[in-house]
Amino acid sequence: MSLSFEAYWPAILLVTVVFLWWMRGETTTSLSSSHLNILTFIRSFAVAFLVLALMRPLLYRPTKAISAVFALDVSKSISPEFLDAAIQWARDAVELGKPQHARFIGFGASSAVVETADELGTLPVHEAGPFVPNSKASEKQPLRSIDQSGTNIALAVRQAMTSFASNHLKRLVLITDGHETEGEIEEVIPELQNLGIRVFTVPAAVRGNNDSWVESINVPSAVRSKEMIEVSVLVFSRIANDATVALDISESKVASKEIELEPGFTKVSFEVRLPNEGSVALQASVDVVGDPYPVNNSLDRTVSVGPAPHVLYVEGHMPSAHYLQNALVSEGLDVSVRSQSNLQSVSWSDFDAVILSDVSIESLTERTQRAIERYVRDEEGGFIFASGESSYGENGYSDTIIERVLPVNFRLEEKWKDLSLIIVLDKSYSMYGRKIALAKEATKAALDLLEDSHRFGVVTFDWNPYTTIPLQLASNKDWIKEGISQIQASAQTNIYPALERAFEQLVESPSKVKHVILLSDGKTYPDDYEDLVEKMTEEEITVSTVAVGEEADQELLADIAEWGDGRSYFIKDAERVQQIFIEETQIALETTLIEEQFSPLVKQDIKALRGVDFESVPDLRGYVSTLAKDTAEVVLEAQEEDPLLARWHYGIGRSVMFTSDVKNRWAAEWLEWDGYGKFWAQLVRETLRRNHGAEIDFNVERRGDNARIELSVVDKEGKYPKQLTPILTVTDPGKTQKPLPMRQTAPGIYQASMSVSHAEGEPWRFDLDEDTFSAEELTGAGKSLDLFYSYPDEYRFYPPDRTRLESISSVTGGVFQPEKEDVFTDFNESELVPTELWPFLVSLALLLYLLDLALRRAPWILERLEAGREQGGVNSFLNSDVVN
Repeated sequence: MSLSFEAYWPAILLVTVVFLWWMRGETTTSLSSSHLNILTFIRSFAVAFLVLALMRPLLYRPTKAISAVFALDVSKSISPEFLDAAIQWARDAVELGKPQHARFIGFGASSAVVETADELGTLPVHEAGPFVPNSKASEKQPLRSIDQSGTNIALAVRQAMTSFASNHLKRLVLITDGHETEGEIEEVIPELQNLGIRVFTVPAAVRGNNDSWVESINVPSAVRSKEMIEVSVLVFSRIANDATVALDISESKVASKEIELEPGFTKVSFEVRLPNEGSVALQASVDVVGDPYPVNNSLDRTVSVGPAPHVLYVEGHMPSAHYLQNALVSEGLDVSVRSQSNLQSVSWSDFDAVILSDVSIESLTERTQRAIERYVRDEEGGFIFASGESSYGENGYSDTIIERVLPVNFRLEEKWKDLSLIIVLDKSYSMYGRKIALAKEATKAALDLLEDSHRFGVVTFDWNPYTTIPLQLASNKDWIKEGISQIQASAQTNIYPALERAFEQLVESPSKVKHVILLSDGKTYPDDYEDLVEKMTEEEITVSTVAVGEEADQELLADIAEWGDGRSYFIKDAERVQQIFIEETQIALETTLIEEQFSPLVKQDIKALRGVDFESVPDLRGYVSTLAKDTAEVVLEAQEEDPLLARWHYGIGRSVMFTSDVKNRWAAEWLEWDGYGKFWAQLVRETLRRNHGAEIDFNVERRGDNARIELSVVDKEGKYPKQLTPILTVTDPGKTQKPLPMRQTAPGIYQASMSVSHAEGEPWRFDLDEDTFSAEELTGAGKSLDLFYSYPDEYRFYPPDRTRLESISSVTGGVFQPEKEDVFTDFNESELVPTELWPFLVSLALLLYLLDLALRRAPWILERLEAGREQGGVNSFLNSDVVN
């Protein structure tokens, strides 16, 4: 037991006791001193009892009395057979446990309290029907009728909290499947814990054992017109079954699939195009033989579709522009094509994405480059750069503004260290004199271009081949030049053995780039040159040829260069030999241009690659070797871990680098590939600008029987508009319209909500007020959205959520799936029952007052008492004296 006081301020009145004793000392009366003392004591105690009574003391006594509330879910999802069994179970539990207090609650979307279990079975129920214009059906429902079209466990639990008897141990038996269509039971659990209510959860059996239904239709955000998107239909089935899932767009059937449903969720994906901008209606349906509840077999939703993206495609080689242009247009993109010489008047901000393909740096003025940078960095533009012959080399895009915008660096100085060069030099009699002298000086000039880490060799030939300078590091240039100076002309011309010797040396070289420069001025003996050069190209060795003078075998040398993927030169005067050798060496050094066949390797699985079969993607024939920047994301790789497709964010925009080309040089096989158009369209769509001008994001979703509308607004300057009062026009399924004002909940965020009801086949329409937003701002923003209420959420007959119910019991100290006696188990706890003591204290004060009155008005009472006490004392004394 314990004692408490409701007020402490009356304690100050105890000073009146002091006043009573002071008055005792000042009193002049005929009463004796002892008489006055007794009266003052009586008055003091009377005052003390009155003061204690004013303090409202409470005495708490422990009790084991139990108040039990049984809450039974009677919503549409619960099996009728189970309801009968549950009512009987509750009745038997009360008879077994005999609690001091018991109540029973039936609940669905609403709830009602009754005093006996038998009354649960007689509670009137109704189901919220389809929408009827101006319907007053709800007013005709009985006062305690329970709406079976939803489940609100939180509402039922709150009603139970008010139904318990006070000062009793509280036991709540919650019989439900654990699935709410409204409310959140988790929000109520802290209150249950604070009130000490133990919850005993019983999983309810659910109807629809063989049922299947469409759970949801999922569509990507920011859908554009004619964009190929993936619409996923989520189907739930209670059992394994064969089914047909179909998807309709704007009442036109576009796709269906025969599938095998497994118990639980099955995702069925469709690739479709949404043809028109604005509000587009989707309907998904599932057809299963023997489905007991067809009402939930179809689901509708609307999608806000924006306009097709506007893409600027700049091509450096216009005759090849139609490849990518046609592919993008076929994928629903609005493409404008320009040549690289027509960029001065471009308004970059008019486009959602910009593609530069094989554009030379000379065609991009500094002003144009800065405009592109601002477009990406400051205007959230999407920028894709595709390489080609025009974008490689030291004189290309290295150290430019475009390189700054892109996720890669063009200059790869460390790659320059990976070169082996052999010059095969004709030293036959025909080269005697000025020709051989110029050739030797040209060979030295080529050597001077190399770094110490490069490899260099010289093979000379007349009738026989000579390894004049074995292939070696070019670090000892003086020694190599001395060897070149010793070359002397002699004998006849025979190219094949010399070319074969160069091949033998290069095939053993570890260098990545291997190149041969062959110079001759005469005719050679026939041999199988084609077979030899093809072997060289198989080992990634390239061959360029220089024919000097009219006597040179020009046709053979040209063929060797073609077979060897090199270049052929014909010069009449040996004066140009040095220039050609320097050019060829520089080209070999510019290793950023890799013209070798390779298969792309996927490094990151991004949205742009979804549905694109990179397992069977054709090879590409070349690329520009670059180095990815530190924060870039490499999506595809070429050879030697070189990036093929890389991307990053630059400012608030997106920038993408594709190091191969998009046309019929390096991507020739890709043009015949089924995934070519899809890959490029998806890459463009993922890169393009999301916001263009004023941004208006308008969404409507249904939660239970409520529509929740949210509007997000950002103006053209990227700021939140002020003093905006958006108003919606709501059109119900009966075509009745009414305004719905929205309230601001955060900067640029406006919200509204309203109740909606089931309306099969007919949507609720929400229109943005055109007086608030201009027609230009509403373009593609989805100014009208439809909300379909296809079927009540209660018709999703999920199995009981046993995990959730077990958690509720666990955190509140109850028992999951209890036996009847478990509800009334003694958990070694008790409830304190308060008893107010002020009536007893007032009564004692009153008795003392009457005693005081009697002793003052009849003093003889006290005198007799005193006399008796004195007489008793004398007799005791005499008796003791006699004894002595």
